[in-house]
Amino acid sequence: MITLLRVASFLVNCLCVGGIALLLGAGWAGAAAVCPVFFAFVWWACSRAPATGDAGPDAVRTAGELAQRMGVAAPRAVWTLRGRTAAATRVGTGYALLLGDDVAPQQVEALLAHEIAHYKTGDIFWEPFTDGPARILVTVARACAPFWVAAFPFLLFGAPLARITELRADKLAAGAVPSYLSVLKEFTPGGGARSSLLYPSIRARLRHSARDSITTWSSA
Repeated sequence: MITLLRVASFLVNCLCVGGIALLLGAGWAGAAAVCPVFFAFVWWACSRAPATGDAGPDAVRTAGELAQRMGVAAPRAVWTLRGRTAAATRVGTGYALLLGDDVAPQQVEALLAHEIAHYKTGDIFWEPFTDGPARILVTVARACAPFWVAAFPFLLFGAPLARITELRADKLAAGAVPSYLSVLKEFTPGGGARSSLLYPSIRARLRHSARDSITTWSSA
């Protein structure tokens, strides 16, 4: 399913960008030339990390232990960013993690495991070609409403893909961190959440992560 959505999202992105170029009179050659430029820009934009500093040795050690447990290379760095969140970003052929400065100590392991899962499944490398354009346009549209019109075709397959990859990352993280479900619940008072375009609700994430088919990673 994820592979099909990735292919569909990439093709839709190409059609959207090429179609816009044709409407602007660029011709077929111009439309073909615009696509690689567009994806190069999105590749660059998706690797722009809003870091404010280094997260410290404890976060680096925790991330390294989690990466070993989940069978992937350790992140090249762990940076801080503002807020109660976490993220992963590309650094060459590797990756770096970002940890919000408002994350409680008991939540650090769970949030980092979720982001490592995105690296393990290749999400952060596929993003510029699949759901990345939709994410960028949605961010811009929050400040400039007309961009919602431009974002809609990119969301057609990008949004379902983004939600599915979030659920998969939850499932892998829950298998690596026993406290993951309890941490996830803390992000929505009362255990519920409103679904967004690019993220499933917390209720859906909890239900998916709690299934018996969760992979439990070895600590070896």
